[in-house]
Amino acid sequence: MKLQAVSNRKLYIQIADQIRDQIKAGAAKPGRQLPSERELALSLGVSRPTVREALIALEVAGLVEVRVGVGAFVRQRDDSSLGLPELNASPLEVMTVRRLLEPEAAALASQTISPEGTARLRETLKIMRAEAAQDQWRPESDQMLHMTLADACNNAVLRETIEALWNARHGAVDKRFHQHLADIRAIRDHILADHEAIVAGVVSGNAEGARKAMAEHLDFVANAMLETWE
Repeated sequence: MKLQAVSNRKLYIQIADQIRDQIKAGAAKPGRQLPSERELALSLGVSRPTVREALIALEVAGLVEVRVGVGAFVRQRDDSSLGLPELNASPLEVMTVRRLLEPEAAALASQTISPEGTARLRETLKIMRAEAAQDQWRPESDQMLHMTLADACNNAVLRETIEALWNARHGAVDKRFHQHLADIRAIRDHILADHEAIVAGVVSGNAEGARKAMAEHLDFVANAMLETWE
């Protein structure tokens, strides 16, 4: 009986493997731009978002430089190049699950949040405003705001699930993905405004407003992950 090994590696890592092998074979020289996402997706028979994740993985490995709005360029190879990240969750898959859970968590938090939770939300938002004024964005502040809402739900299973999704964002690929977005001022400003709306809905006890504000926020980030690259 002959059996073929089954790979459980993420599809975007498998795609990154193929592109890496082409780079190492000399198909693309250092400094040269790789084919566009659209061309790579057609050639590989995968979606453009999967190609995008693969390119970010290659960037984390030190093999390419991603220039948002321009494309991906092959970097000079040296011994400092890292291996591909094997254990990273797909950033787009993580976002899909967040879009399912966090709007409902925001709605629930609006009905159950304590005075201490409300104070923590307001303080976190104050910190985020100060960061924005300095053209900064810190993922720690972002996570604090979202996890304060999860804490306020008083549901251990929901909190642990949302925390696991945020922990997945600590992976190298996900962190680089979001940092590219945070480097764009218009996106940072939009995200701050989204957080203002979310907090306003929660602290006023407006469940539908909180749900809607969170859904619109996550939709915006998801769309930015898909649309701001080329």
